[in-house]
Amino acid sequence: MAELNNLIDTAREKGSFPTLLKAAEILGLLDKYRNEGPYTVFAPVESAFDPIPDDVIDESFEDHEYLLGIINYHIAKGKYTTEDLKNLNSLETVSGNNLKISSNGGIKVDTARIIESDIECTNGIIHAIDEILVP
Repeated sequence: MAELNNLIDTAREKGSFPTLLKAAEILGLLDKYRNEGPYTVFAPVESAFDPIPDDVIDESFEDHEYLLGIINYHIAKGKYTTEDLKNLNSLETVSGNNLKISSNGGIKVDTARIIESDIECTNGIIHAIDEILVP
């Protein structure tokens, strides 16, 4: 089995999250999510950004406060596997807002479906989701 890596390097190796990683880089969060934890990251795959016009994404990247709010809504302190999530109705994010968790026919976080779960990291876990979460 491959050796586990931190959240950032694991996300980079997966290759499914370039826009999310770009946002983390713009905000100076790479070191934090390489070294701190544990965290659970609900990471939108690249196709989740397809419905959003490029100019809207570019504007979001320029508004660091807004972007940080969005990023922080995708992250919870602690490590929550899908087994853990099945027993929860909500989960507090690092933004202080709560994500709604449901597990009828697969786990959903707010309106996003977890499409790849339990990606283990040295300092947490990643769940790939099919939509961007908005607080």
